[in-house]
Amino acid sequence: MTSNFITTVHGPDSPGIIRALANATRGQGGEWLTSKFIKLDGRLAAIMSVVIEEELEERLKKTLSDEFPELDFIYSPTNLTAKKATKIINLVVDCIDRTGLTSDLSNILSNLGIRVENMDTKRFTMDGINDTVFRAKLTLAVPEGAESEAIAGEIEALSEDVRVNVL
Repeated sequence: MTSNFITTVHGPDSPGIIRALANATRGQGGEWLTSKFIKLDGRLAAIMSVVIEEELEERLKKTLSDEFPELDFIYSPTNLTAKKATKIINLVVDCIDRTGLTSDLSNILSNLGIRVENMDTKRFTMDGINDTVFRAKLTLAVPEGAESEAIAGEIEALSEDVRVNVL
């Protein structure tokens, strides 16, 4: 019987660390079904969905801890209930930055019953205006019948300067 769990990893970044993690996982009989990595200011944060034979799971976890003592590992069961019939849409949200914007955006999506698969936000200064611009690139899991333009309209209702592009 196979086991499927989520591994969250955090610690200092180093050259080849992702390859070394993958090799260690494969070396113990495991496989990453999906993974996401981010590197920022010399730090690494990662999340991986791992599948492995149930009897090998504890050995894999011990191997990861032993081979990578500088990294922190957290293990969580896979949430099988999250896999309902959905479609994926991608949006880009641009507007003038303000306090609470990310929270407001998250609340709108939650109230619409939309699951955020990925959100990448940036704040930057744009030449020609004296304000900071907020940009969010979103990957959303929405119910099959949901229309991208209707979701974009709900987000644009946040304020008159919000623009949403459906990709």
